[in-house]
Amino acid sequence: MGVNIFILDRRPVRLSVAGTVQSIGSLRRFFKITELNDTRAGELHTLEATASLIPSPKAAMIADIEELPLGSESGALARAHLVIGWDDGRTSVTDLNWDYLPRLGYAVREPNTGVFILYAERDGVLHTLDHERAVEGGLVDPSGELTRHGQPTISECPVVRPFISGYGEANCTFDDGRRERLLFHVTDDALPQPSWFIGKTPAQVQQYKRTQDGPSTGT
Repeated sequence: MGVNIFILDRRPVRLSVAGTVQSIGSLRRFFKITELNDTRAGELHTLEATASLIPSPKAAMIADIEELPLGSESGALARAHLVIGWDDGRTSVTDLNWDYLPRLGYAVREPNTGVFILYAERDGVLHTLDHERAVEGGLVDPSGELTRHGQPTISECPVVRPFISGYGEANCTFDDGRRERLLFHVTDDALPQPSWFIGKTPAQVQQYKRTQDGPSTGT
């Protein structure tokens, strides 16, 4: 198995979200994290530098295909691509919980036009997404434009404890209601207070460093 890295491609995807066609990013598989060596790390750096030159999309579609039933068509299987939210400035993602980015639905290609149509996924079945539901869910604004949905922020972390040497773990709740166990780097095994996590994204709590004067800092 292993954790795979996906890179933001320069080629955009045309996606119809509740009837409005717009441009999102596309993601292609690179290598597993465990397969990175100096050469591949250099390739990754080059690809991410290239991706950073294009405007950050508000969402991105995974190139990998899943076959899921369409609820409106008697369970006929569709070749579907997962669509995830995207952080401004992000150039890559791993498939380890998709770096906590929200799953927005699944895209299915319309064969006559080549445009992908976004479906909502419920209990493993794809359902048509209408404008009213998309607005109510905050997926699009009233004009139909896709809104940005990046990593959620942390609302509470009641439990913070050591994990292994150099790491801590925290049981956190995000502002979207999800509960996740986050691992983070620590220096001299010093752990932050639970309040340190509040209002930050998972990307901002990957490392905790205690200053010499006592107050904590982190990145």
